[in-house]
Amino acid sequence: MKIYLMHQTHTDIGYTDRQEKITKYHIDYLKQAIVISEKIANGEKDIWKSFVWNNESFWIIDTFLKHESEEWVNRLKLAIQRKHIEVTGNYLNLTELVDYDALKTKMKKVEDFALFTGVKINSAISMDINGWGWGYSDLLYESGVTRFFTSIHNHHGFVPFLKKQTAFYWETPNKNKVLVWNGDVYNQGNVSKLVPNVVADFTKGLFNTKAIIDDERLTYAKKWFDDYIKSLEKEDYSYDFLPILTKGLLVDNAPPNPHIMEAITRFNELFGEQINIELIGINEFFDKLEKMDLDLKTYSGDWTDWWSDGFMSTPRAVSLYKEAQRNYKKILSLKNNGFNFDQELLTSLEENMIMFAEHTWGYFTSVSEPWNKMTVKLESRNCMFAELANKYADQLLDDYKEKTGEMMKSAGRPMRYKIKNPYNYELKKLVKIYINWWEDFIVDEGYKLYDLESNQELDYQEILVDQKSRKEVRTYITLAPYEEKVLEIRKHKTTKREMSIDPLFTRDERYDFKSPYLNNEIYASQFKIESPYFLIEFEKDLGITKLLDKTTNESLLRCDSENSLFTPVYEVSEVQYDYLFAPQAMSEIRKDIGRNRKLFSSIIQSGKLVNSKVIANGPIFSRVQLKYLLKGTIYSVVEITLYKEEPIIDFSYILGKDTVWEPESMYLSIPLTVGEKEELWINKNGTNIRPRIDQLPQTLTKFYTMNNGYSLVTKNKSLNLVSMDAPLLYMGSLKPGEIKLHGDKTLNNTDDQYIWLMNNYWETNFSTSLGGFYQFDFSMNINYKTNNESEAMEELKKLSSTFLVYQVKDYDKV
Repeated sequence: MKIYLMHQTHTDIGYTDRQEKITKYHIDYLKQAIVISEKIANGEKDIWKSFVWNNESFWIIDTFLKHESEEWVNRLKLAIQRKHIEVTGNYLNLTELVDYDALKTKMKKVEDFALFTGVKINSAISMDINGWGWGYSDLLYESGVTRFFTSIHNHHGFVPFLKKQTAFYWETPNKNKVLVWNGDVYNQGNVSKLVPNVVADFTKGLFNTKAIIDDERLTYAKKWFDDYIKSLEKEDYSYDFLPILTKGLLVDNAPPNPHIMEAITRFNELFGEQINIELIGINEFFDKLEKMDLDLKTYSGDWTDWWSDGFMSTPRAVSLYKEAQRNYKKILSLKNNGFNFDQELLTSLEENMIMFAEHTWGYFTSVSEPWNKMTVKLESRNCMFAELANKYADQLLDDYKEKTGEMMKSAGRPMRYKIKNPYNYELKKLVKIYINWWEDFIVDEGYKLYDLESNQELDYQEILVDQKSRKEVRTYITLAPYEEKVLEIRKHKTTKREMSIDPLFTRDERYDFKSPYLNNEIYASQFKIESPYFLIEFEKDLGITKLLDKTTNESLLRCDSENSLFTPVYEVSEVQYDYLFAPQAMSEIRKDIGRNRKLFSSIIQSGKLVNSKVIANGPIFSRVQLKYLLKGTIYSVVEITLYKEEPIIDFSYILGKDTVWEPESMYLSIPLTVGEKEELWINKNGTNIRPRIDQLPQTLTKFYTMNNGYSLVTKNKSLNLVSMDAPLLYMGSLKPGEIKLHGDKTLNNTDDQYIWLMNNYWETNFSTSLGGFYQFDFSMNINYKTNNESEAMEELKKLSSTFLVYQVKDYDKV
């Protein structure tokens, strides 16, 4: 058996140290590899002559180029040309949160660096994570990367085909092909004890290093490789070669270790006739693989990531990130339309978005010692990436507004509001403009709203917000691509009404009877909310019992759901630790959870509806709040808004969450359907997929990362749901059960739906404390003109899009 050993670091931005310290590590590791190359080239270390360091993530190169001198960059170039350092085209080991456009800007740097060095970069390595969105395959291909080595860490997950160490062609959405070697975990050279221990050596008065080459240790390595090969034979592994990955030390973010060459030399002397080891680079491995002309199968579809749930351990940060991502789309669109944004600030936005989407998240003691100062530091640093991305996106849009006429607060500022469509497609939106408490004196006797240019009076509806200190004025505006309008609030004295508008109720409006004397096109009571398009009814304890599409007179609720519409669901696996020193117990119960994400004994409780309240009944929209009692929470409210002019349901889940150390999750039930022949579609990583259909064999089928949300599509309509803050779709029953993988014929694409709001069940690196207050916003509509997935995904995009709104001075100067 020929073992091709590939040496790398495994890049974790965090986990073993502070994120900024990790950056310094990897710059230094690259310098160490450069010096090793130079020592080989000048003959000082001939024993290391076949040494190759695979630069795992292009982020390391990108960071090195930013921080180091021209001299170091040229030394790096020479080491690459000597093939002692091989550069790969994977930017970072990322979650599926990553923004496709932001990542595309980084992948362009891979192509530019290849031109600089004169060395082709057509291979990539990705480690630890165990899934990649289907669209990523096209992004690799378009960047010149046609060979992809995956090193899956199947802790909490499975490999496709239920086989490790397999090769196949991954057909991209655009029908290109990427050669994939689906390998095993990235530290097998270390676990096998092939990598020698190394000590400092001062025998010559200067610092040096010395390897301890131990035959007994190498004999263990031989036995380990024998056993590993036998285990692969059970998976029908039939090749006479085997790629194995190793780090310099048995730790993530490990340095290069040239003494591996000495261990390989001795191992081959002892066992080379049975197992021969060769240290090679990733490009050489794929060169050899391609020359073998193997008969490889081609598969297409999503490589669904089993670790996508981890990022919802920081739901507040994810919400900030998703808002930044939506604003980033505005910025890119305005930039494409000719506006000159601050490029340095835009680059900082993209970098922080990508860093937040990196897979590591936190420190390895995040669960066992959530109070550990390093746990706190790494979690706060990771959340800082989302916060900075959010901040920079706001700043860039602030710059745009300022340069296009925004007027800051000033005494006597006119109540004029520019509404700008920042996109290259038409939008109709119910915009929000605000009258602040210091402006109340202008409108205290009444006001009207006008389109300033046409002088047309506009219908509006007012509601009090922010502790009832501000008036939120909402009106419909339709704008062509990049069009803008200016609205003006003008003082207009109105006669104060001395009694209720409804003659049946002389004191005030009641919410338990639909009066025949009122306009009831849009209506809310304590028991239902209704528009020309939808009827939603709710009952105490049961929750929502009806969602009727009034256009077709059909129910939009599944009849087989475990929970009613918009019901919050809490799940916890309890530990009795009153008399225990709990860290070990908290870690151990999470290890029992494994791939199923819950235990047989997990407690799953649905919220109980205990109260309802009408918030708004007006000419444009009505709104109700539903109060739920739910374990694990101190406040649990669903807010629902229906509209007179559009088949849209906006809803929010407002949550006060307890801090709980045990593994727990929160879900929101969305049991929707639009017909028997519907298909469920999502957009992720630049392409559209049908969960449980457009996937690689034996991949995950329980939860999916969404870009905007999901659509249920039939031949004559689509139901489209946008999840603004929580991009994780959970499908099927919440009850514990055996895992079902893609290809299981009992699965269907339109199973019961939940939004997975948060969880903390991982035993390492992801956050433990979910306590705090949250608001998760959603919007859904029915479009009767949409009859295919492309149109449905466009509808999702439009549903999640918003106008820019800001106060201005003069229309002529805008």
